[in-house]
Amino acid sequence: MGPISRTPFRPAPPRPARPPPVKLVPFSKQYLRIGVPLPFGLRDQTGRLLLGAGVQIADETRRSELAGQDLFADEAEAADWYRRLALAVNERLLRNAPLKEVASALPDQVSKESHAPAPRSLEEDWSETVCMLDGALREVRPGSEWARRVDAAHARARSLMQHRPDASLYLLIYRAGHHTEQYCASHSMLVMLVCELAAQMLGWPACEAEAVGRAALLMNVAMQRRQDQLAAHAISLTPAIREEIARHAARGAEQLAGAGLGEPLVLEAVRRHHDAEPADKPLAELSAAERVARLLRRVDVFTAKISCRAKRSPMSPVLAAREACLGADGRPDEIGGALLKAVGMYPPGSFVELASGEVGIVLARGRRANLPYVASLVSAGGTPLGEPALRDTLDQRHAVKGAVSPSAVRVRPAHARLLALR
Repeated sequence: MGPISRTPFRPAPPRPARPPPVKLVPFSKQYLRIGVPLPFGLRDQTGRLLLGAGVQIADETRRSELAGQDLFADEAEAADWYRRLALAVNERLLRNAPLKEVASALPDQVSKESHAPAPRSLEEDWSETVCMLDGALREVRPGSEWARRVDAAHARARSLMQHRPDASLYLLIYRAGHHTEQYCASHSMLVMLVCELAAQMLGWPACEAEAVGRAALLMNVAMQRRQDQLAAHAISLTPAIREEIARHAARGAEQLAGAGLGEPLVLEAVRRHHDAEPADKPLAELSAAERVARLLRRVDVFTAKISCRAKRSPMSPVLAAREACLGADGRPDEIGGALLKAVGMYPPGSFVELASGEVGIVLARGRRANLPYVASLVSAGGTPLGEPALRDTLDQRHAVKGAVSPSAVRVRPAHARLLALR
Protein backbone atom coordinates (compact mmCIF):
# COMPACT_ATOMS: atom_id res chain seq x y z
CA MET A 1 0.00 0.00 0.00
CA GLY A 2 1.33 3.50 -0.80
CA PRO A 3 1.51 6.49 1.54
CA ILE A 4 -1.82 7.64 3.01
CA SER A 5 -3.56 10.38 1.11
CA ARG A 6 -4.44 12.85 3.83
CA THR A 7 -2.73 16.18 3.17
CA PRO A 8 -0.51 16.24 6.29
CA PHE A 9 1.05 12.93 5.25
CA ARG A 10 1.30 13.22 1.47
CA PRO A 11 4.90 12.13 0.74
CA ALA A 12 7.30 14.66 -0.69
CA PRO A 13 9.30 13.80 -3.82
CA PRO A 14 12.12 11.36 -3.03
CA ARG A 15 15.27 13.02 -1.82
CA PRO A 16 18.56 11.71 -0.52
CA ALA A 17 18.40 10.61 3.12
CA ARG A 18 21.26 12.16 5.02
CA PRO A 19 22.36 11.52 8.58
CA PRO A 20 22.40 14.39 11.06
CA PRO A 21 25.82 16.08 11.04
CA VAL A 22 28.27 14.86 13.67
CA LYS A 23 29.01 17.59 16.21
CA LEU A 24 32.63 17.46 17.31
CA VAL A 25 33.89 18.59 20.70
CA PRO A 26 37.59 19.09 21.58
CA PHE A 27 39.36 16.33 23.50
CA SER A 28 42.25 17.23 25.76
CA LYS A 29 45.49 15.28 25.21
CA GLN A 30 45.99 15.02 28.98
CA TYR A 31 43.42 12.22 29.03
CA LEU A 32 45.37 9.99 26.63
CA ARG A 33 46.48 7.04 28.77
CA ILE A 34 48.39 3.95 27.68
CA GLY A 35 46.38 0.75 28.12
CA VAL A 36 43.15 2.53 29.13
CA PRO A 37 40.53 2.47 26.33
CA LEU A 38 38.02 5.28 25.87
CA PRO A 39 34.31 4.45 25.40
CA PHE A 40 34.18 6.64 22.27
CA GLY A 41 36.31 7.21 19.20
CA LEU A 42 38.90 9.95 18.78
CA ARG A 43 38.73 11.98 15.57
CA ASP A 44 40.61 14.72 13.78
CA GLN A 45 39.08 18.11 13.00
CA THR A 46 37.44 16.73 9.83
CA GLY A 47 35.69 13.97 11.79
CA ARG A 48 37.96 11.18 10.49
CA LEU A 49 38.29 8.37 13.04
CA LEU A 50 41.81 8.08 14.47
CA LEU A 51 41.20 5.66 17.33
CA GLY A 52 38.13 3.46 17.58
CA ALA A 53 35.98 3.19 20.68
CA GLY A 54 37.39 0.62 23.09
CA VAL A 55 40.83 0.51 21.43
CA GLN A 56 43.76 0.77 23.83
CA ILE A 57 46.81 2.96 23.19
CA ALA A 58 49.52 0.31 23.11
CA ASP A 59 52.65 2.34 23.85
CA GLU A 60 54.19 5.77 24.23
CA THR A 61 54.92 6.00 20.51
CA ARG A 62 51.23 5.73 19.64
CA ARG A 63 50.27 8.11 22.47
CA SER A 64 52.76 10.72 21.22
CA GLU A 65 51.49 10.28 17.66
CA LEU A 66 47.94 11.07 18.77
CA ALA A 67 49.04 13.88 21.07
CA GLY A 68 50.79 15.56 18.16
CA GLN A 69 47.50 16.65 16.58
CA ASP A 70 44.24 18.30 17.55
CA LEU A 71 41.80 15.71 18.84
CA PHE A 72 38.01 15.69 18.86
CA ALA A 73 35.13 13.41 19.86
CA ASP A 74 31.55 12.98 18.66
CA GLU A 75 29.54 14.99 21.19
CA ALA A 76 26.77 12.36 21.37
CA GLU A 77 29.16 9.43 21.82
CA ALA A 78 31.26 11.19 24.47
CA ALA A 79 28.42 12.87 26.41
CA ASP A 80 28.39 10.37 29.28
CA TRP A 81 32.20 10.45 29.63
CA TYR A 82 32.23 14.26 29.80
CA ARG A 83 29.36 14.22 32.29
CA ARG A 84 31.32 11.92 34.60
CA LEU A 85 34.42 14.07 34.13
CA ALA A 86 32.44 17.16 35.21
CA LEU A 87 31.22 15.28 38.28
CA ALA A 88 34.77 14.28 39.21
CA VAL A 89 35.98 17.89 38.88
CA ASN A 90 33.02 19.23 40.83
CA GLU A 91 33.58 16.71 43.62
CA ARG A 92 37.14 17.97 44.12
CA LEU A 93 36.07 21.61 44.01
CA LEU A 94 33.46 20.99 46.72
CA ARG A 95 36.10 19.62 49.11
CA ASN A 96 38.54 22.45 48.29
CA ALA A 97 41.13 20.15 46.75
CA PRO A 98 44.34 21.72 45.40
CA LEU A 99 44.04 23.00 41.83
CA LYS A 100 46.59 20.43 40.65
CA GLU A 101 44.34 17.63 41.92
CA VAL A 102 41.28 19.27 40.34
CA ALA A 103 43.05 19.52 36.98
CA SER A 104 44.05 15.84 37.08
CA ALA A 105 40.52 14.53 37.81
CA LEU A 106 39.34 11.62 35.69
CA PRO A 107 35.81 10.33 34.93
CA ASP A 108 36.45 7.00 36.68
CA GLN A 109 37.41 8.73 39.93
CA VAL A 110 33.89 9.77 40.98
CA SER A 111 33.19 8.34 44.42
CA LYS A 112 30.25 5.96 44.80
CA GLU A 113 28.95 8.06 47.67
CA SER A 114 28.69 11.22 45.58
CA HIS A 115 27.24 9.77 42.42
CA ALA A 116 25.07 6.83 41.49
CA PRO A 117 25.33 6.36 37.71
CA ALA A 118 22.16 7.03 35.80
CA PRO A 119 20.66 3.89 34.24
CA ARG A 120 21.46 3.54 30.56
CA SER A 121 18.69 3.29 28.00
CA LEU A 122 18.50 0.36 25.61
CA GLU A 123 19.06 2.79 22.73
CA GLU A 124 22.33 3.93 24.33
CA ASP A 125 23.37 0.32 24.90
CA TRP A 126 22.79 -0.59 21.24
CA SER A 127 24.55 2.56 20.00
CA GLU A 128 27.58 1.72 22.13
CA THR A 129 27.56 -1.88 20.91
CA VAL A 130 27.52 -0.72 17.28
CA CYS A 131 30.48 1.56 18.09
CA MET A 132 32.33 -1.41 19.59
CA LEU A 133 31.85 -3.42 16.40
CA ASP A 134 32.75 -0.46 14.18
CA GLY A 135 36.07 -0.05 15.96
CA ALA A 136 36.82 -3.78 15.91
CA LEU A 137 36.17 -4.16 12.17
CA ARG A 138 38.69 -1.41 11.45
CA GLU A 139 41.41 -3.42 13.20
CA VAL A 140 41.06 -6.79 11.43
CA ARG A 141 44.70 -7.62 10.80
CA PRO A 142 47.31 -10.03 12.15
CA GLY A 143 48.60 -9.16 15.61
CA SER A 144 45.68 -6.98 16.73
CA GLU A 145 43.02 -7.83 19.29
CA TRP A 146 40.20 -7.53 16.76
CA ALA A 147 38.81 -11.03 17.44
CA ARG A 148 38.47 -10.42 21.17
CA ARG A 149 36.70 -7.13 20.51
CA VAL A 150 34.30 -8.68 17.98
CA ASP A 151 33.56 -11.42 20.52
CA ALA A 152 32.78 -8.76 23.14
CA ALA A 153 30.43 -6.90 20.79
CA HIS A 154 28.73 -10.17 19.81
CA ALA A 155 28.27 -11.25 23.44
CA ARG A 156 26.84 -7.89 24.40
CA ALA A 157 24.48 -7.82 21.40
CA ARG A 158 23.24 -11.32 22.25
CA SER A 159 22.59 -10.29 25.83
CA LEU A 160 20.58 -7.23 24.76
CA MET A 161 18.65 -9.32 22.23
CA GLN A 162 17.81 -12.06 24.74
CA HIS A 163 16.57 -9.62 27.34
CA ARG A 164 14.52 -7.37 25.02
CA PRO A 165 14.16 -8.85 21.52
CA ASP A 166 11.21 -6.75 20.34
CA ALA A 167 12.64 -3.48 21.61
CA SER A 168 16.01 -4.37 20.04
CA LEU A 169 14.38 -5.04 16.67
CA TYR A 170 12.46 -1.78 16.97
CA LEU A 171 15.57 0.31 17.64
CA LEU A 172 17.82 -1.27 14.99
CA ILE A 173 15.15 -1.33 12.26
CA TYR A 174 14.22 2.30 12.94
CA ARG A 175 17.90 3.25 12.93
CA ALA A 176 18.40 1.48 9.59
CA GLY A 177 15.66 3.54 7.97
CA HIS A 178 16.69 6.91 9.35
CA HIS A 179 20.47 7.05 9.91
CA THR A 180 23.54 6.25 7.80
CA GLU A 181 26.22 6.84 10.44
CA GLN A 182 28.45 3.77 10.97
CA TYR A 183 26.36 2.06 8.30
CA CYS A 184 28.45 -1.10 7.94
CA ALA A 185 28.57 -1.91 11.66
CA SER A 186 24.94 -0.95 12.23
CA HIS A 187 23.76 -3.01 9.25
CA SER A 188 25.84 -6.01 10.32
CA MET A 189 24.43 -5.83 13.84
CA LEU A 190 20.84 -5.83 12.54
CA VAL A 191 21.60 -8.76 10.22
CA MET A 192 23.07 -10.65 13.18
CA LEU A 193 20.00 -10.02 15.29
CA VAL A 194 17.53 -11.18 12.61
CA CYS A 195 19.68 -14.15 11.56
CA GLU A 196 20.00 -15.52 15.08
CA LEU A 197 16.28 -15.09 15.74
CA ALA A 198 15.49 -16.92 12.47
CA ALA A 199 18.01 -19.66 13.28
CA GLN A 200 16.11 -20.26 16.53
CA MET A 201 12.86 -20.54 14.58
CA LEU A 202 14.51 -23.07 12.25
CA GLY A 203 15.66 -25.14 15.21
CA TRP A 204 19.31 -24.99 14.17
CA PRO A 205 21.98 -26.31 16.56
CA ALA A 206 23.76 -23.70 18.68
CA CYS A 207 26.95 -23.96 16.62
CA GLU A 208 25.14 -22.94 13.40
CA ALA A 209 23.12 -20.21 15.10
CA GLU A 210 26.33 -18.72 16.53
CA ALA A 211 28.14 -19.10 13.21
CA VAL A 212 25.49 -17.21 11.24
CA GLY A 213 25.61 -14.41 13.84
CA ARG A 214 29.40 -14.13 13.68
CA ALA A 215 29.36 -14.28 9.89
CA ALA A 216 26.81 -11.44 9.86
CA LEU A 217 29.11 -9.26 11.95
CA LEU A 218 32.13 -10.00 9.72
CA MET A 219 30.63 -10.38 6.22
CA ASN A 220 31.49 -6.87 4.97
CA VAL A 221 34.90 -6.43 6.60
CA ALA A 222 36.62 -6.08 3.22
CA MET A 223 34.54 -3.04 2.26
CA GLN A 224 33.61 -1.42 5.58
CA ARG A 225 34.94 2.00 4.70
CA ARG A 226 33.44 1.84 1.22
CA GLN A 227 30.02 0.84 2.58
CA ASP A 228 30.07 3.73 5.05
CA GLN A 229 31.06 6.08 2.24
CA LEU A 230 28.39 4.88 -0.19
CA ALA A 231 25.68 5.09 2.46
CA ALA A 232 26.48 8.64 3.49
CA HIS A 233 27.33 10.20 0.12
CA ALA A 234 25.74 10.15 -3.33
CA ILE A 235 28.71 8.58 -5.10
CA SER A 236 28.56 7.22 -8.65
CA LEU A 237 29.56 3.57 -8.94
CA THR A 238 32.72 3.47 -11.05
CA PRO A 239 33.94 0.19 -12.58
CA ALA A 240 36.55 -0.01 -9.80
CA ILE A 241 33.92 0.35 -7.09
CA ARG A 242 31.67 -2.22 -8.76
CA GLU A 243 34.60 -4.63 -8.85
CA GLU A 244 35.29 -3.98 -5.16
CA ILE A 245 31.65 -4.73 -4.32
CA ALA A 246 31.64 -7.89 -6.46
CA ARG A 247 34.79 -9.27 -4.82
CA HIS A 248 34.25 -8.22 -1.22
CA ALA A 249 32.84 -11.56 -0.03
CA ALA A 250 35.87 -13.56 -1.20
CA ARG A 251 38.31 -10.86 -0.11
CA GLY A 252 36.63 -10.66 3.29
CA ALA A 253 37.08 -14.38 3.88
CA GLU A 254 40.73 -14.10 2.84
CA GLN A 255 41.30 -11.12 5.13
CA LEU A 256 39.69 -12.87 8.10
CA ALA A 257 41.70 -16.06 7.54
CA GLY A 258 44.89 -14.02 7.23
CA ALA A 259 44.07 -12.20 10.46
CA GLY A 260 43.80 -15.49 12.34
CA LEU A 261 40.11 -16.49 12.21
CA GLY A 262 40.08 -20.27 12.47
CA GLU A 263 36.35 -20.95 12.11
CA PRO A 264 35.72 -22.75 8.78
CA LEU A 265 31.92 -22.42 8.96
CA VAL A 266 32.08 -18.66 9.50
CA LEU A 267 34.70 -18.19 6.77
CA GLU A 268 32.66 -20.20 4.26
CA ALA A 269 29.48 -18.29 5.12
CA VAL A 270 31.27 -14.97 4.58
CA ARG A 271 32.71 -16.24 1.30
CA ARG A 272 29.33 -17.45 0.02
CA HIS A 273 26.94 -14.83 1.39
CA HIS A 274 26.33 -13.33 -2.06
CA ASP A 275 26.05 -16.64 -3.91
CA ALA A 276 22.76 -17.36 -5.66
CA GLU A 277 20.41 -19.68 -3.77
CA PRO A 278 20.12 -23.24 -5.15
CA ALA A 279 16.72 -23.51 -6.80
CA ASP A 280 14.15 -25.73 -5.08
CA LYS A 281 16.71 -27.38 -2.81
CA PRO A 282 15.48 -27.93 0.78
CA LEU A 283 17.67 -26.80 3.65
CA ALA A 284 18.08 -30.40 4.83
CA GLU A 285 19.89 -31.24 1.59
CA LEU A 286 22.40 -28.41 1.98
CA SER A 287 25.69 -28.45 3.83
CA ALA A 288 25.95 -26.42 7.04
CA ALA A 289 27.93 -23.72 5.19
CA GLU A 290 25.29 -23.55 2.44
CA ARG A 291 22.46 -23.28 4.99
CA VAL A 292 24.19 -20.54 6.96
CA ALA A 293 25.11 -18.61 3.79
CA ARG A 294 21.56 -18.87 2.43
CA LEU A 295 20.02 -17.42 5.59
CA LEU A 296 22.71 -14.75 5.76
CA ARG A 297 22.11 -13.71 2.16
CA ARG A 298 18.32 -13.48 2.57
CA VAL A 299 18.55 -11.37 5.72
CA ASP A 300 21.29 -9.19 4.23
CA VAL A 301 19.05 -8.35 1.26
CA PHE A 302 16.01 -7.71 3.48
CA THR A 303 17.84 -5.35 5.84
CA ALA A 304 19.61 -3.55 2.97
CA LYS A 305 16.23 -2.70 1.43
CA ILE A 306 14.97 -1.06 4.63
CA SER A 307 18.17 0.96 5.12
CA CYS A 308 18.43 4.56 3.99
CA ARG A 309 21.24 5.68 1.70
CA ALA A 310 22.28 9.06 0.38
CA LYS A 311 21.07 8.06 -3.09
CA ARG A 312 17.71 6.53 -2.13
CA SER A 313 15.02 6.35 0.50
CA PRO A 314 14.44 3.11 2.42
CA MET A 315 11.71 0.64 1.51
CA SER A 316 9.02 0.19 4.13
CA PRO A 317 10.03 -2.75 6.40
CA VAL A 318 6.52 -4.12 5.88
CA LEU A 319 6.96 -4.37 2.11
CA ALA A 320 10.55 -5.60 2.42
CA ALA A 321 9.46 -8.34 4.83
CA ARG A 322 6.84 -9.53 2.36
CA GLU A 323 9.39 -9.67 -0.46
CA ALA A 324 11.92 -11.51 1.71
CA CYS A 325 9.47 -14.00 3.21
CA LEU A 326 7.07 -14.80 0.39
CA GLY A 327 7.92 -16.63 -2.82
CA ALA A 328 6.42 -16.14 -6.29
CA ASP A 329 3.43 -18.26 -5.25
CA GLY A 330 2.71 -15.95 -2.31
CA ARG A 331 3.76 -18.57 0.22
CA PRO A 332 6.89 -18.52 2.43
CA ASP A 333 9.61 -21.13 1.94
CA GLU A 334 11.58 -22.53 4.91
CA ILE A 335 13.72 -19.46 5.42
CA GLY A 336 10.83 -17.14 4.57
CA GLY A 337 8.68 -18.79 7.22
CA ALA A 338 11.46 -18.43 9.81
CA LEU A 339 11.93 -14.77 8.90
CA LEU A 340 8.21 -14.19 9.18
CA LYS A 341 8.26 -15.58 12.72
CA ALA A 342 11.45 -13.68 13.57
CA VAL A 343 10.35 -10.17 12.52
CA GLY A 344 6.62 -10.48 11.82
CA MET A 345 4.69 -9.32 8.77
CA TYR A 346 4.85 -5.83 10.30
CA PRO A 347 8.36 -5.59 11.81
CA PRO A 348 9.00 -3.48 14.92
CA GLY A 349 10.22 -0.04 13.94
CA SER A 350 7.96 0.23 10.86
CA PHE A 351 5.07 2.64 10.35
CA VAL A 352 1.53 1.46 9.65
CA GLU A 353 -1.97 2.85 9.20
CA LEU A 354 -4.72 1.32 11.33
CA ALA A 355 -8.36 0.67 10.47
CA SER A 356 -9.24 3.58 12.77
CA GLY A 357 -7.32 5.94 10.50
CA GLU A 358 -4.56 6.46 13.05
CA VAL A 359 -0.91 6.19 12.01
CA GLY A 360 1.55 4.55 14.36
CA ILE A 361 4.81 2.69 14.74
CA VAL A 362 5.07 -1.03 15.42
CA LEU A 363 6.52 -1.63 18.89
CA ALA A 364 6.51 -5.41 19.07
CA ARG A 365 5.48 -8.62 17.37
CA GLY A 366 2.10 -9.95 18.44
CA ARG A 367 0.29 -13.26 18.78
CA ARG A 368 0.58 -13.84 15.03
CA ALA A 369 2.76 -12.37 12.30
CA ASN A 370 0.00 -9.97 11.21
CA LEU A 371 -1.09 -8.86 14.69
CA PRO A 372 1.63 -6.55 16.05
CA TYR A 373 1.45 -4.12 18.95
CA VAL A 374 1.39 -0.55 17.66
CA ALA A 375 1.88 2.84 19.29
CA SER A 376 -0.45 5.34 17.61
CA LEU A 377 1.31 8.64 16.94
CA VAL A 378 -1.13 10.51 14.71
CA SER A 379 -4.90 10.78 14.95
CA ALA A 380 -7.32 9.91 12.17
CA GLY A 381 -7.64 13.64 11.55
CA GLY A 382 -3.91 13.97 10.85
CA THR A 383 -2.78 15.72 14.05
CA PRO A 384 -0.02 14.35 16.30
CA LEU A 385 -1.32 12.72 19.47
CA GLY A 386 -0.24 14.45 22.67
CA GLU A 387 0.08 11.05 24.32
CA PRO A 388 0.96 8.00 22.18
CA ALA A 389 -1.55 5.19 22.64
CA LEU A 390 -0.76 1.46 22.66
CA ARG A 391 -2.99 -0.46 20.24
CA ASP A 392 -3.47 -4.23 20.15
CA THR A 393 -4.22 -4.95 16.50
CA LEU A 394 -6.15 -8.08 17.46
CA ASP A 395 -8.95 -5.56 18.09
CA GLN A 396 -10.61 -5.03 14.68
CA ARG A 397 -10.98 -1.31 15.38
CA HIS A 398 -7.19 -1.08 15.35
CA ALA A 399 -6.36 -3.75 12.77
CA VAL A 400 -3.42 -2.91 10.50
CA LYS A 401 -4.69 -1.46 7.24
CA GLY A 402 -1.33 -1.16 5.48
CA ALA A 403 2.21 0.10 5.45
CA VAL A 404 3.11 3.78 5.61
CA SER A 405 6.31 5.17 4.12
CA PRO A 406 8.73 6.60 6.72
CA SER A 407 8.90 9.80 4.65
CA ALA A 408 5.13 10.27 5.12
CA VAL A 409 5.35 10.44 8.93
CA ARG A 410 6.48 13.80 10.28
CA VAL A 411 6.37 12.83 13.94
CA ARG A 412 9.71 11.90 15.48
CA PRO A 413 9.14 8.98 17.88
CA ALA A 414 10.39 9.29 21.46
CA HIS A 415 11.79 5.78 21.64
CA ALA A 416 12.24 5.38 25.40
CA ARG A 417 8.77 6.74 26.05
CA LEU A 418 7.17 4.47 23.45
CA LEU A 419 9.01 1.33 24.52
CA ALA A 420 7.87 1.99 28.08
CA LEU A 421 4.28 1.42 26.93
CA ARG A 422 5.04 -2.31 26.89
